[in-house]
Amino acid sequence: MVRLYQLPSDNEDLVHRITYATNSQNPVDLRDLRANDEYQQRLETDIGQLGLNYRRKRSDKGTGPKDITSGTAAEAILAVWRKSPHRAKFFTREHFGKLYREIFTNELNGTQVVLAVRLYRIAENRRKRPTPDDPEFVRYASCFIAMQMGQRLLRDMNCSIREIDHRCFRSAEQLIENKGEAYFVDSVRDIEQALQALYGKQEISLQQLSATFRRGDLIEELSPKQHTIFSFSLVT
Repeated sequence: MVRLYQLPSDNEDLVHRITYATNSQNPVDLRDLRANDEYQQRLETDIGQLGLNYRRKRSDKGTGPKDITSGTAAEAILAVWRKSPHRAKFFTREHFGKLYREIFTNELNGTQVVLAVRLYRIAENRRKRPTPDDPEFVRYASCFIAMQMGQRLLRDMNCSIREIDHRCFRSAEQLIENKGEAYFVDSVRDIEQALQALYGKQEISLQQLSATFRRGDLIEELSPKQHTIFSFSLVT
C-alpha cells in the first residue's frame, strides 16, 4: 500500500517530522533521515568555520583526521557532555532516534562537538591499541574514560559546558594537545577507584566487567567524591 500526504510547501519542519515518523520502523538509517534537519546543517557550518569537516550524510569515502561523522559526534557528545557513556557505546541504534534531542540540543555548538570528539578519540584509540601497562578494563571503558576526561578539561578551563564556544576553541585544543595523555591516565585511575568502590576485594571476571559498563553501574561511583582504595583482581 502506498500512503500519500498533501502538505503545505512552506512547512519544512512538518515534512521532516512525518518523514521520520513513517520511516523510523523501517530498515532505513536514521542518520540519513536526520541529515538535512536544522541541527545537522548548523553543526556542519559551525564546525566548518573551525577548519574541520562535519559529515552529516553517509558516504563511501574514507574519513581523514579533519573529518567528523555525525555518528561519531553523537557517541562522543552522549559520553562526554551528556554523561551517559553506557548509552553512548551500547545504544547506538537510538542515537538518531529516541536519544536524538537529548544529544543534539539547541545549545549544542560546533566547538563542543569537536572537543568531545577529540577526547573520545584519545580513549577509543587506546581501547583499540592498549599499552602493556593499561588495565584490562580499558578495552571496555573508553566512553567512561572520555566522560572523565571531559570533566578534567572543564576544570582546567574553569568553566561549564554552556560556556564552551568558538571563543575558547584554540585554548581548549591546546590543553588537549598538552594534557590529553595525562587526562587519560588520571581518568583511568578514576575508573579503577570506582570499580574498587563497587566490588571491594572480590574478584571480577571479564564477563562481569563488560556487563558493568553496559549497565552504567559506575556512573554514580564516578560522581565527585573520595573513594577508599581496595585491592581487587580480574579473573580471565
